[in-house]
Amino acid sequence: MFDLNLKKLGLNALYFSGAHRWLAGLGAGAGAVLMFHHVRPGKPAPFAPNAHLEVTPEFLQESVRLVREKGMDIVDLDEARRRLLERDPRPFCVITFDDGYRDNLVHAYPVLKAENAPFTIFVATGLVDRTADLWWRVVERVIAEQDAIEVEIGGALTRLATRSVAEKHQVYAHLMDWLMDEVDEDRQRLFVNDLAQRYGVDDKAMVDAEIMTWDELRRIAADPLVTIGAHTVAHHVLAKLPLARARAEIEGGARRLEAMLGVAPRHFAYPYGFEEAAGEREFRLLADLGFATAVTTRPGVLMPTHAASNTAWPRVSVNGHFQSRRYLEVLLSGVAYALYDRARGLRPASPKRAPVAASASTR
Repeated sequence: MFDLNLKKLGLNALYFSGAHRWLAGLGAGAGAVLMFHHVRPGKPAPFAPNAHLEVTPEFLQESVRLVREKGMDIVDLDEARRRLLERDPRPFCVITFDDGYRDNLVHAYPVLKAENAPFTIFVATGLVDRTADLWWRVVERVIAEQDAIEVEIGGALTRLATRSVAEKHQVYAHLMDWLMDEVDEDRQRLFVNDLAQRYGVDDKAMVDAEIMTWDELRRIAADPLVTIGAHTVAHHVLAKLPLARARAEIEGGARRLEAMLGVAPRHFAYPYGFEEAAGEREFRLLADLGFATAVTTRPGVLMPTHAASNTAWPRVSVNGHFQSRRYLEVLLSGVAYALYDRARGLRPASPKRAPVAASASTR
């Protein structure tokens, strides 16, 4: 929470001082790619460790209108790539959603349709096929429903108290750090599947409830405003997989989308997408496979230099904890990212920027 408040303090300082305007030349880019996940009405529950992944339909609409008020055209990824390659001076914004959630159809699509705003949904095909799990949501559900859980970490069985909201957040953060950083992808999924079975969480029912079906995807994909992009099969951290398996994940997801929707995807989003999840090996792989663009979750705006790195684009995460016009206005200016880069001694506007957590989202 301290970290969250600190980020807000920094963004507020830039906004209310006007620094995001008078320092605009420092961070101004050619455009920006906005990143969303869930769009849902109402407020999250007190224990909602993934609340950063959801915004309301009202804020989605406000975001679209703010982008246009700032003089940015809302375009699809093909047009964004063209403008970068041809150095078209008109500023632009791309709207993207990750994973394939049903609320993108139910709540986001009506807003974007009414605003005539094109957008992209990056789909992990294993979720649509119900062969993959929303494992981070399974961990959340288990903790939410229990007063204590027992887990085996490092060969030792440990009992973790999860009675209070504070304890639940602490245990969730601990388990997520371990599952993301300390174990391989297969061990991660086995651990979570075992956790679900022992505590009576139906992980398949969760996917059914949250992820679109192929029929729903076909319905939304039929609209010319909508682009369907690839997001692997099983939503693994590609950098943790052997090269052949990482390639199979990418190609398998793309082939499945083409088979089910009739169009081969040209655009890709790296699962998780932060620096340790997708690096130079993955960027080269996506280029070798012929994708027109690939987006990370490394925060930043698009600079002219990104024309030479089409498979390493940063995004501006529209974070559920930052649902305010002023935060989005500051982030779109690029100033927050540029200042962070300079503070770390990095060259401004580098397409290989290390993650800055001002609005980062990692699922």
